[in-house]
Amino acid sequence: MLIALYILAGISVVVIIGFAIVYYATCAMRSQWLGPSDWHGRRDTSAVALTFDDGPSADTERILDVLDRYNAKATFFMLGRQVERFPHIARRVAAAGHGIGDHSYSHPSFIFTRASETRSQVERGYKAITKALGAAPRLSRPPYGARTPAYFEAARKLGLRTVLWSLSGFDWNQKDPTKIARRVLSRVSPGSIIVLHDADNTGRCDPTPTVNAL
Repeated sequence: MLIALYILAGISVVVIIGFAIVYYATCAMRSQWLGPSDWHGRRDTSAVALTFDDGPSADTERILDVLDRYNAKATFFMLGRQVERFPHIARRVAAAGHGIGDHSYSHPSFIFTRASETRSQVERGYKAITKALGAAPRLSRPPYGARTPAYFEAARKLGLRTVLWSLSGFDWNQKDPTKIARRVLSRVSPGSIIVLHDADNTGRCDPTPTVNAL
């Protein structure tokens, strides 16, 4: 009986360690195990990077208005299906001199998709952006920051550089703009890559708090 218990305990430990390794490799922002990912900028300057995920949407224009008012630039990681819905807004983002990246076609977690579907998501997002803008994106951000071998295979094929983040405003589940802004400002440091959202991939949330926080 004791031997069986020890064996079961050992198996449990192995499973837990294995899960932790897989999680770190695929989801940890700092992990470089499966491929190169930028999660932080240079620390020897006072610059930070503003990034927005899941757009474009009608609300993206409100964010563009704020950025224009303060002469600030950002990078927008766009969903292919949203670009197809709002190509004119995607073009306005590009015309204003902001960066644009591929954020997949419809925002699945690549941990739970087949390799072929992962590659298709990256490629479809890339093609939708390229068609709308007449220029190919050079950056990519996988949904939820989840990276797999199939994701990196697709990114390398398309010449995409993977950019993650070091600081989230958690605006996707926060309705108080003051709390969103306070969270970012209290944690920001030189080289921070800040992630916010100019749309909601589920289509259920109002981005107004993000606009006001910005």
